[in-house]
Amino acid sequence: MPGNLDIAADRIKITPEILLLLTPLTFIAGNWYLSALSLMSVFGFLLVRNLTFRDHRITIPNYFIWMLILTWGLYSAYITPKPAVAAKYYVCTIFIPFIIFIIFDNVRLNDKLLMRFVDALLLSGIVLSFYSVYLFINYGMQSNLRVPSFWNDYNILAAYLMILFMFNLSFILKTKNSTRKLFYLITIIFILLGIYLTQTRGVWLSIIISLAVFFIKRPKIIIPVAILFGLLLLLFYNIIEDRLLSVIYFEQDKSSLGRVQAWLSSILIIEKNPLLGFGFDTYYLYRDDVMQYFIVDVPHPHNTYLRSILEMGLIGAVLYYYLIFKAVYYSFNFGNYVNNPDYSKYLDALQLSFVALLIAFNFEPYLSLFGGSTAAVWILVALTFRIRKEAGLEK
Repeated sequence: MPGNLDIAADRIKITPEILLLLTPLTFIAGNWYLSALSLMSVFGFLLVRNLTFRDHRITIPNYFIWMLILTWGLYSAYITPKPAVAAKYYVCTIFIPFIIFIIFDNVRLNDKLLMRFVDALLLSGIVLSFYSVYLFINYGMQSNLRVPSFWNDYNILAAYLMILFMFNLSFILKTKNSTRKLFYLITIIFILLGIYLTQTRGVWLSIIISLAVFFIKRPKIIIPVAILFGLLLLLFYNIIEDRLLSVIYFEQDKSSLGRVQAWLSSILIIEKNPLLGFGFDTYYLYRDDVMQYFIVDVPHPHNTYLRSILEMGLIGAVLYYYLIFKAVYYSFNFGNYVNNPDYSKYLDALQLSFVALLIAFNFEPYLSLFGGSTAAVWILVALTFRIRKEAGLEK
């Protein structure tokens, strides 16, 4: 009987796995509502399949910690002055990540599905980057032009493309199929173009540090990376020079000084209520109380960690980041499975992505409503836990 039920379930035209492959394409729009709707559709079909065929019991991984996160999130939503803002942030930054965890713990995941999922992510990066190149050319290829593609925020887009770059690089190094290697080579060129056209220095620094750390483990990456960066340096020398000079002459760069003000003012606000926080998206309500003059308008702390502590307090932030940092640890702790071809290409990509994100989090609020970065980060976290489970390392 169970075998017949499995066959019947597989005959369904629309499956959770098919819908999961469509989710990365929603990231093209950079609208978290659309991505959330797609993920909820996957979750809905998982429930339907479970209730209809009873071929699999829906599991909730890390149940206890998720109950704490969901509960504390309700508290943070409760103290948020604007109910609409509270609802949106709770759904996007807490409830949807919870759904992502359930999805990746319950879908029928195999190497073929996972590879197609990564290909769909890379395809979204190609579309985003291609449109960025189009805008860059259309506006006269100005060296000071920052291009966000279809997304509203180029800094957030840069982090998403950074994640795709890491997977792209890992797959180039690990793939032996010549056709797929060509696909990944073409993809990585477009994605690097997209990253450079955002002119996001924090992401550039994050990539460099991540690759430097990874170089210690995989020295052979230096050749392909050097070639790619060398080509981009030749093509966009003026852009790179302009952004590097803004770092060298830090005290004359309004953007950099504004970011420092955002950090300092956030710390001053946090000191008023460090444990419990002030609710979602409340920085702008308190910034003028701690600092009367701002060089540039700063609507948020320009820091993922500080924003989380300010909004959810130290208690909420520790709960929220527990699974993220645990995933980072797991990505470096897979034992002999790092040499398993079924896992290594994903583990390398996850390690690169996590190291880069831990650096990038210092410069922008990537776990927010901007674009699809929150969903992308939590997909990485959930994927790490699922691969560890498939490797038989889950305790």
